[in-house]
Amino acid sequence: MHSERDVPVAVRDGTPISVDVFRPDGTDPVPVIASMSPYGKDVHWPERYPLYEVADHSEHAAWETPDPAWWTERGYAVVRADTRGTGKSPGRLDLFAPKDAADFYDVIEWCGTRSWSTGKVASSGISWYAMMGWRVAALQPPHLAALIAWEGLTDFYRDWGRQGGILANGSTEGWWRNQIEPQRNTEDCSDLLSELRSRELVDDWYRERTPELSRVTVPLLAASNWGSIHLHLRGAIEGWAGAASEHKWLVVHTGSHVGPYYSEWGKRLQQRFLDRFLKQDETAMDGVAPVQLAVRRGRRVEWRDERQWPPENARWCRLHLGAETLQWEQPAAGSRPFPASFEFTSPERVEITGPVALRLWVSHVRGDLDAFARLEQFDRAGDRVPGVGPQGASTPVPTAVGWLRASHRKLDPQRSLPHRPWHSHDELRPLEPGVPTLLEIEIWPTSFTLEPGHRLQLQLRTDDGDLHPQLAHDDPADRRSAVGASVHFGGGHASHLFVPVIA
Repeated sequence: MHSERDVPVAVRDGTPISVDVFRPDGTDPVPVIASMSPYGKDVHWPERYPLYEVADHSEHAAWETPDPAWWTERGYAVVRADTRGTGKSPGRLDLFAPKDAADFYDVIEWCGTRSWSTGKVASSGISWYAMMGWRVAALQPPHLAALIAWEGLTDFYRDWGRQGGILANGSTEGWWRNQIEPQRNTEDCSDLLSELRSRELVDDWYRERTPELSRVTVPLLAASNWGSIHLHLRGAIEGWAGAASEHKWLVVHTGSHVGPYYSEWGKRLQQRFLDRFLKQDETAMDGVAPVQLAVRRGRRVEWRDERQWPPENARWCRLHLGAETLQWEQPAAGSRPFPASFEFTSPERVEITGPVALRLWVSHVRGDLDAFARLEQFDRAGDRVPGVGPQGASTPVPTAVGWLRASHRKLDPQRSLPHRPWHSHDELRPLEPGVPTLLEIEIWPTSFTLEPGHRLQLQLRTDDGDLHPQLAHDDPADRRSAVGASVHFGGGHASHLFVPVIA
């Protein structure tokens, strides 16, 4: 392998973006896998996150990016770039701003015009790298030939900044402290958390940080993770669904945040995809289903191919909230104070795979509240069956989650679906104190299987402070208390879960 470090690439405003180039020995042109981030292109993986055990720990391995040692052996060049204001790239640090994506566009075009390049470039990587991939693909650089977006969100407001309208301060604070500060090289820096705090409703600032998915037309391999309830699960699936690509595949897996990308099956799938669209191997993706799902069967998974998302054989059913139960039949009318939990004990095997919607009637003594909805599964012995979280089994997470600030309940009728409400987040609608009001809460996609005797529990909570701090919505200046609220069910206020039961 031949490597070049700290190569300056002048982008359109003249700023030199620093890149590292790794390519196979020899003089034959090769396709390129490119990435760009504020995480430090030179930071060796084991020195940054030794807690993650992954296969690729070569001397050139860097966090969440393709390992050059593995890919150059297979006939690809790998290029890594530092975002301006971080690592060895000068300039103002303004993460998620349009200039970030424009810089990556220019780096991709530089890659596509080198003598050692065939002119075909792919964007690939996990999380931030996938998010940058979505954004640059929407700009349509001519030399971008494929996109691997692995666990990367697409809607900056709904997936990252304000989930359900509630400030997701935990993820932003922890990420900035642990990921960005060690690599920041400038005092000229935007204050991302302050911007999020001051912008409760969707505006142009959020819009310019969210890619227009209809402009994503390159071949696409998108991957998501049932356990990525804090950021990436929803966005990766919505990105795949919204992309205009003629050739696109979706994989939803389990495991840690990084393990599947570096697994043997993950790398084989990526290589098949890139061989197809960067090396023109017309048969490389033959037999790969458009949608591949790791269906959760208790504490194990069973892979299944699908032709679409949600699964085409999903039967949409209502699980009604009762006094303390979830049940298929509508119960008598009643109410319970907030917080509350409701349980369903399954008499038979029931698989639920897909998006879930909660239609919840609430009343409150105040004009607003934050509702936290959580699904949890318990086995016959009463033991919780958690999801596998970002750091693997050491970070258990709920089976599914959803959030909504009541004043953000307005729906976009053009984008809402019965199983996936879409809130416009463009105006506040206070509650009328004491009056039952319908909240349609989007619960992020999930997959789980109830065996006979297993219990499904719906928890309606006033906070999520029991979760990992980086998953929390606990900024005291932003919160709207649900203490004093009531949940209504039955009769004219038929609160229910709308669930995809797989036949």
